[in-house]
Amino acid sequence: MKKEKNLLEGKVDKKILFIIGVIILSCNVFALGITPGRTTFEYNSGEGKVVDFSVVNTEKKEMNLIVIVEGEFNESIGLSENSFKMTASEESKTLSFTFKMPASLTPGLHESRIVVLQLPEKAASGGAFVGSVVGVATQIHVNVPYPGKYLEGEINVVQNDDGKIIFAIPVTNRGDLDLTRVKGTIDIYSKLNEKVTTINTNEISLVSKERKEIVAELDTSKMNVGPYRAVVSVIYDEKVLKIEKEFNIGEKKLGVEDIAVNDFSLGEIAKFEVLVENKWSEIINDVYTEMVVYNKEGGKIAEFKSANYNIDGLSKSLIVSFWDTDGVKKGTYDSSLFLKYGESSTQRDLKLQVDDKKIDVIGFGYTLRAKDEKGALNIVNTLIWIVVVLIIVNVSWFMFLRKKFMKKSGKAEKKI
Repeated sequence: MKKEKNLLEGKVDKKILFIIGVIILSCNVFALGITPGRTTFEYNSGEGKVVDFSVVNTEKKEMNLIVIVEGEFNESIGLSENSFKMTASEESKTLSFTFKMPASLTPGLHESRIVVLQLPEKAASGGAFVGSVVGVATQIHVNVPYPGKYLEGEINVVQNDDGKIIFAIPVTNRGDLDLTRVKGTIDIYSKLNEKVTTINTNEISLVSKERKEIVAELDTSKMNVGPYRAVVSVIYDEKVLKIEKEFNIGEKKLGVEDIAVNDFSLGEIAKFEVLVENKWSEIINDVYTEMVVYNKEGGKIAEFKSANYNIDGLSKSLIVSFWDTDGVKKGTYDSSLFLKYGESSTQRDLKLQVDDKKIDVIGFGYTLRAKDEKGALNIVNTLIWIVVVLIIVNVSWFMFLRKKFMKKSGKAEKKI
């Protein structure tokens, strides 16, 4: 009876811990960071995996932490450490988990999460949870293929500065058979459910488990401002996938003002700080950035996103994300920065110039880099020199014209 009571108490405590974690993880938390945010596997029955992940001490303070697993793979995932301590001098801590895929899973997406919770100081001495708790999580996704032909897709709506809207539709072949022809037709409807126009995407092929994009462009120059609905029919071989998404023309808009990577060392975790301006008069909720880094062949070497932020109307906010550069070599890398909020997404194609002690972000017409006093002083000095040169040129030009005018006046007086 006593054993059953202890087991029951243990289950209750674990449930309370998970509830606390879910509540905390639903908020914007800045004391901790974690990378990668997600690890995705293609299912292979019985296969074992060992994956590293890093916990970032963003506030550089001493803390006690515990690590727990939740979700359907909680019996299949083993942790390198269930609890650990970070000192104020430790910027990050690398952990790992082992994952053995179950013998059988149903087709589709399966998920689990590894949650890292910071314990209040009182909890370190064995007391109850008192005070605030901070937590972050890394996700584990497993994709199990469907028999035959099966396609999954979503719609990303990207509005360009020239007024055109790009429909980027990532499609993934989740079936165990290859697809020879994949293309989409997009019907655009007004808020009164009237069809405005129809546009078509490009055509591609997809082997099993492959992911690509089909794209279409909408010219909005002759369309009224307001809400619209896009109904996408993705035709793959003899089947059709239907996807819908609402979007707006002339909607609330955010802009990227600056990007900085401060206090960086190659091989460690880079902290990207993106300054975002809300140009609309009301608050915009659930704003986040997502960054993709490519190698020379165009393949993805990193993909990381920030937490969700709420940005007040007509204000600016700093959005933070993390890139683990372990194994990354010095050089220049192509990258794409996505700023996502609501139904909208904006994209910036950038170049990351990675060096031993800095990352320069190039792509806004000039180099955006970590701002320090020396850099600010150099800019000021440059502007001062430009002003001085302009003054000298103007004075010289004035003296030349004055001298020339005086000579002409002198000649005129002699003639008289």
